Amino acid sequence: MGPIDMPQGTSRRRVLASSFAAVSGLALSACARGSMSRPAPADVVSVFNDNPTWAPGFRAAGSQLRPLSGFRLAPRAVPNVSNYQQIVRMSAQTDSTADLLKWWNGYRLRDIARAGILADVTDAWDEAARRGWSDDTALRETFSHEGRQYGVPLYKSYYVVFHSRSVFKRLGVEVPRTWQQFLDVVDAAHSEGITPISSGGATTWESSIWFQQLVNGLDHRFYLDLAAGRASYTDEVCRRAMALWSDLYRRGAFSSPDASSTDVPGQFARGSTAMCLYGTWNTGTFLDTGVKEADLGAFLLPPPPGGAPSVLVESGVLAVSANAHKRDAALAVARAWLDPAVQTAWTGFLRDTSADPGVVPKVDTVRQVAAQVRRERPAQAIRYWEASPPVLIEGNVQDLSAFMIDPTSAQATKTLTNMQHRADKEWKMWTS
Repeated sequence: MGPIDMPQGTSRRRVLASSFAAVSGLALSACARGSMSRPAPADVVSVFNDNPTWAPGFRAAGSQLRPLSGFRLAPRAVPNVSNYQQIVRMSAQTDSTADLLKWWNGYRLRDIARAGILADVTDAWDEAARRGWSDDTALRETFSHEGRQYGVPLYKSYYVVFHSRSVFKRLGVEVPRTWQQFLDVVDAAHSEGITPISSGGATTWESSIWFQQLVNGLDHRFYLDLAAGRASYTDEVCRRAMALWSDLYRRGAFSSPDASSTDVPGQFARGSTAMCLYGTWNTGTFLDTGVKEADLGAFLLPPPPGGAPSVLVESGVLAVSANAHKRDAALAVARAWLDPAVQTAWTGFLRDTSADPGVVPKVDTVRQVAAQVRRERPAQAIRYWEASPPVLIEGNVQDLSAFMIDPTSAQATKTLTNMQHRADKEWKMWTS
């Protein structure tokens, strides 16, 4: 479920990019008018998405939706994220749009909601709250524009530290409960020639993972203010976060910055990497590529000194097209989407957590995370990628990538200065 500009080679985003990379505007237009967006027959509601590997999951969820809403799902996928976005935007204002759309929450959702592309689904959230399927008001806000909701949670993932239990056992370390214990694990792995933390992606959205984690871990309220444009990237919390990040590099904590996340499961299976900070949506990838379930652990990263328990959350969006062929049917599906029976089928396929806290798939790694969240009640914050206007985030990600390549204090200062200059400009553009 990576961000918009960077498809990932996981079991949930196996991108067949080669056949779509050269699609022209004419081809996109034809697709928007053609089979991808034709009306679905009878009791079927079409759901447009960018992940063809999700088709079995949509069908499983659809079998549970049918007795609840009267409709099942017909997934239609474009396995190239950029092309998918273009088709959605091109077709949304026509009579050739799909009934349901997969999208991203936060400012990326607001970007298309204010363009009139999506239908209001506030009633679906109200229904979920009444039935106890979701009581997360903070999450609900990230699906909102001008006080109304324009999508329901397609999934809800936590950013956690995956770890190899066999490597931890070999090192003689336990799951850390404090920042110092976490540093002790890093040092123990490094001293044994094991990569403590796989953290690549210096040319991708993944460069934001540790930035968001450290800022939010130091000061959750500041992170929210920063994302909303009420705080500065040159403020003390950001400077402290960059110093902590730089110190981890100094300790030899990280893999090469150009490492690929697709290689991490294999490294876990071989015992050459101890940890990886990533979304729980990646659990299935580890299990599908040879990591035994008994060897795959996950925990919430302890906050740095002075911080409090917190966690970053990624939530995809299931939205209803404003011009859907079967708008009433799509709205009925949205209202039933968070029903426990539907979520059990869907998360069982995804092997991930749900926006309905009562639904957890029978995967030990995910159950560990869900149990820790219930026990510690960490403050939850939207992932950085969706937390601010898209152009601002995409530019800042490039600056964070430059820091990963040269993680020095001088580069940290330059990075934060550049990010704030961009923030000053882009917030004015967003609100103009």
